Amino acid sequence: MGRLIERVGTKAGINVKQYHFTSGVLVKTKLVCSATPITLTDDAGVAQYGGVQLYNFPEGMLCTMGGVVDGALTGGVTGTIIDTYTGVVALGTATATTGATLTGTEADILQSTALTQAVAKVAVCDAISIATALTEAGSRWFDGSAAAKDLFLNFAIADDVSHTSGTAAFTGTVEFVWMILGDK
Repeated sequence: MGRLIERVGTKAGINVKQYHFTSGVLVKTKLVCSATPITLTDDAGVAQYGGVQLYNFPEGMLCTMGGVVDGALTGGVTGTIIDTYTGVVALGTATATTGATLTGTEADILQSTALTQAVAKVAVCDAISIATALTEAGSRWFDGSAAAKDLFLNFAIADDVSHTSGTAAFTGTVEFVWMILGDK
């Protein structure tokens, strides 16, 4: 992989670096995040949820082949969260909006995957796409021809009465393979 391509997306979010690798029409994008802030909203009695936009795909018919999240979420940067929280992580074309689960467009690029239980407010995030959770082929098609699609890193934290709204920070990598099938 190493050919120059004309149409790549752009990174979004704070403290994110991007790298692109190509092989024919496929593009592998690696986003390196360093204490990237995640705003967490407290849905009292349900969960804490939040996400951050990490990437803007180019306009066109998008096909994603899967993704990998490898890093750690530090909870309670601001606000209150217990030291041993549990939760889930996903990649989607929309940010997390409510509730204790990540579904639909909150998790349509990489399905919701459990975090390891946090120790001292840090939970390990190791998630990979599973073909049967998305489609039999493992790939997804998105119509971004009228408006380009975005990629969001989403989290939901299991509820605790002492949790409040605030921020968390993600440090690690997010990698995904994709291609633009065309544009109208």
